[in-house]
Amino acid sequence: MSRRAVTIGVDLGGTKVATALLGEHGELIASKEASTGYGVTPRAVISQIVQDIENLCRTPSENAVLGIGVGAAGQVDSTTGVIRASSNLGWENVALKKELEQLLSLPVLVINDVQAAAWGEWKQGAGQGASDMACLFVGTGIGGGIISRDSLLSGSSGSAGEFGHTVIDRNGPLCRCGRHGCLEAFAGGWGIASRAQEAVTKDPEIGANLLNLAKGLCESITASTVSQAARKGDPLARRIVIETGEALSLGIASIVNTFNPKIVVLGGGVIEGLPELINMVKEQVSRYALPSAVEGLRIRKATLKSMAGAIGAAMLARERFGISDMLEDI
Repeated sequence: MSRRAVTIGVDLGGTKVATALLGEHGELIASKEASTGYGVTPRAVISQIVQDIENLCRTPSENAVLGIGVGAAGQVDSTTGVIRASSNLGWENVALKKELEQLLSLPVLVINDVQAAAWGEWKQGAGQGASDMACLFVGTGIGGGIISRDSLLSGSSGSAGEFGHTVIDRNGPLCRCGRHGCLEAFAGGWGIASRAQEAVTKDPEIGANLLNLAKGLCESITASTVSQAARKGDPLARRIVIETGEALSLGIASIVNTFNPKIVVLGGGVIEGLPELINMVKEQVSRYALPSAVEGLRIRKATLKSMAGAIGAAMLARERFGISDMLEDI
């Protein structure tokens, strides 16, 4: 009996590990998500990844695992598979590729998690059909990926797509990277929360609704709090949402001018919580981008949600290891 050719994708983030099992045509066969915590040791997380992969492939006689792709949060050297630094994981210089290959005896690809998610959206999500696509994920922070002429741009050191640190106002708020006016400081989840907390501190009366939702604790105001208040028509929350939409539009206009994509895909927790941001961007990007760059441009919401990174990592593994060619030998 011939075995089914499968690939594994893993999305390793700061709070969860998502694992996907894909069939020989890229179809999702099974998936699993498990929680992690900040500061968990690499050994513990690697053990969990191995266990999750083994659980998804409980019938090895039926499955021929041809390769594994891992999308990891942080700065990744995609050539060596070393996670050089990850503030989300609390890791430095972890040789993830080497460790997994030794434990699983399979080829492993390690890449930045948001680049993997962008590839997933391009292959199976909202970016399908476009040779040139930009993908922006707006969550606690902001990151993304670029597909140019059907190829993923990773950059000379694997850091391409750090759109959150595009400076849109040099006199703007301090970013966590140490610079002022980054897109993330305006539109990332932590940036939205920070701006809301600052406004409430300056004028508690205007911020009364936000304080009430946060049970009276200014430091407990989050992007989700702003989203809830905005849906109820709170003026301060609505103002912050409008400012966030303008900041995103400025940042995306720079991306559009630079890369001239056919499709821009927007995803992440902030987009899920404030879906109206997509229409704001659609309306405003043309104000800031060159007419030739926005001609025919489509802006879409991401569709793969929490599995985008795992699916994208698995699909990248298929591409990098020549898995399409290997199928004939099984």
